[in-house]
Parts: sequence; C-alpha cells; structure tokens
Amino acid sequence: MKILKTCINRFMNKNKTQKQNIGNAGEYYIASRLSSNNFIATITLGRTEKYDILALSPSGRFSKISVKTKQLESTNDFILSGKDEKGQLKDFYYAFVRLNEFRKNPDFWIIPSDIVCPLLKESHNKWKNARGKNNKKHGISNVRRLPIKLKGGDKLYYPKNWEIKMKKYYKNLSQLI
Repeated sequence: MKILKTCINRFMNKNKTQKQNIGNAGEYYIASRLSSNNFIATITLGRTEKYDILALSPSGRFSKISVKTKQLESTNDFILSGKDEKGQLKDFYYAFVRLNEFRKNPDFWIIPSDIVCPLLKESHNKWKNARGKNNKKHGISNVRRLPIKLKGGDKLYYPKNWEIKMKKYYKNLSQLI
C-alpha cells in the first residue's frame, strides 16, 4: 500500500520534474552533443558504478564520463560525494550540466577527473579544517561541492583563478577528441 501511495503522489505532482528524470535529461543531452560531433556515445543506464556515458571519439579515443545535472538556471554549483575525491583517470571526465529550467539551451562544462578529484579533496580538507558558525569545527560530511561561480566563503576553499578555469571547460568537447 505504501508503494502505491508513493507512485500516486509522484504522478499527481506533474509540475515537478523528478530527480531521476533531471539526471537522465543531462545524460541524454551530453550523449546527443557527442553524437552530433561524430562520437559513438553509449549511456550506461546505471550499469556501471561511476560512469554514465562511454564515448569513442572520431579519432578513436575512448572516454568515460560521469554526468551531474541541475535543472535550475540559477545553479552555481554541483553536488558530489566523498567517493568523487578518488578515481581520477586520464580517460575519465565529469560533465556538469545546467538545464536552465528548459527555457533555453543547457550549459555544460566537461572537466577532466584529474582536475575534479584533487580539487574536491583539497577544498573539502580546507572546509573541514576551517571554523564554521559560532567558531565551531565543521562536522563530518560526505557532501562535496564543485562551484561554477565562487560566492562568499567559496573563495577560501577554491583556487583564486577557478572561474577563469571554468571558462576553459565550458562547452568544450574538443578535449575528448
């Protein structure tokens, strides 16, 4: 009965896009962009632990891509986890997709894992060692953030030139060729 109520509640709230569908939209969007650039792109449909898309470039270069998607146009950061601090590989990339509430074309950033993984670890360590509200130590958290734009306290935890670097990765599929 509880499962039935959950299903009914999901279908009754038609105005809210489901989280899984937002993720799927980001994966299909990146796969379509790759395909339009003559890549062979396969969505893994959750069959691999860390990768959402496997891609073969026109030059024969193989890439694994993890896609993180947000729906809101106002999104300035993406949420990851502690497991994303590890596993950087030369052929592994993250695609961060902002769907812009489907009002205009999505924005996306393709960033190598050898940039993302160490950045997450370093920024989290800085955060963990900094004092929080009321000068108290931060607690244990598995949440990691990757900002597109630095705001407020972010500047303490991320490189000063981070926003400039992000411009390099904006809609940059050429690094996968």
